[in-house]
Amino acid sequence: MIAAGSGLSVGRSLEDAALEAALQALSRSGHDHADLALVFLSGDAYPSASRILHVIRRVTGARAVVGCSGVGILTDECEVEGESSVAVLTIRGERLAVTPFLLEDQERVGDEAGAELADRVGATVAEGGCLLILPDVMGLNPPALLSGLHDALGFVPVMGAVAAGMPLFELFNTDCVRGGLAGVALSGADPVVGVAQGCMPIGEPYVITRAEANVILEIGSRPAVEILREAIRSLENAEERIRHAGLFAGLAMDPAKSPLERGDFLVRNLAGVDQSSGAIAVAEPVTVGQTIQFQIRDAESSREDLHSTLQGLAKRLEGRRPAFGCYFNCAGRGRGLFGLPDHDVTLIREQLGKFPLVGFFGNGEFAPIGRRNFFHTYTGALVVFPEDRP
Repeated sequence: MIAAGSGLSVGRSLEDAALEAALQALSRSGHDHADLALVFLSGDAYPSASRILHVIRRVTGARAVVGCSGVGILTDECEVEGESSVAVLTIRGERLAVTPFLLEDQERVGDEAGAELADRVGATVAEGGCLLILPDVMGLNPPALLSGLHDALGFVPVMGAVAAGMPLFELFNTDCVRGGLAGVALSGADPVVGVAQGCMPIGEPYVITRAEANVILEIGSRPAVEILREAIRSLENAEERIRHAGLFAGLAMDPAKSPLERGDFLVRNLAGVDQSSGAIAVAEPVTVGQTIQFQIRDAESSREDLHSTLQGLAKRLEGRRPAFGCYFNCAGRGRGLFGLPDHDVTLIREQLGKFPLVGFFGNGEFAPIGRRNFFHTYTGALVVFPEDRP
């Protein structure tokens, strides 16, 4: 059985806030100590971070403490943006295996980090499990990191986000570092992942028929730009909607799946459009035969996408209650996108019920689509760990 609890404190002396949040989390877990504490702090906590970690470790008794800074933090209670705050999640489980890690060399958080990290956590995730990673943006090469992990471990779900805030930093036990990668490998609890990329498909899905690297020349044997124009014209109130929305490419990840739905696409930026040739550049390599459907992203589409993602996640839980969860939210979402506080946390509670949850607003998110791990932007990535079946 897994026991977890969350705690949040806002707008106080940060060391006092850490004490309050840790006591809340431990009390709500129903235990007197934890195996793991996940900690997220506002960026202004940096000068006090080491003392904060000592407080949290002393209160919770957690042998592993992992976390980072965010431009905002969140729990199942609310989302906090622009205020001094501390969020803590304590976790204890008899069958839960926990392997925390810290890679401090920022120059290696990329090309070599995947292989090194795999060496450290391979035993924990050898027969299932997942990784929660919290890297620094400095020296980070997400494709190389994920590729190194996959080459060494095969597919292991990787979730997390890039630290954010002013300044940004990573937390490991009682150390506060910059330019590193903190995280934890977990096994003994099966993760269920939902990825809300904030987009709505427009137009129809088509097959890419000519492409070079990341440049799409033809879609359905027609110039790619023509298909993009058709997709825009298919949108109700197209001119007004496009003025306030971003345009993206949705690349289908499973060539055999039909019909395609929102969660079946990897959403990537349009990197350029050449009107003379009709070509479109996408911020991801593409292949001939791959299905593409254009997407828009705005507050309305992001709300609909999160709602749909949570419905799918609830279905996969098959009636099981989440024991705990983590939500990695993009700094480009939140109040700035939706115009109101607590948008995503409120929707998560409505769809999945109240359960211990912690997370932060970061600089890019890690989460799998299908059985491949990807680095995302403007995404809300939720991972929940359900209670054991009766």
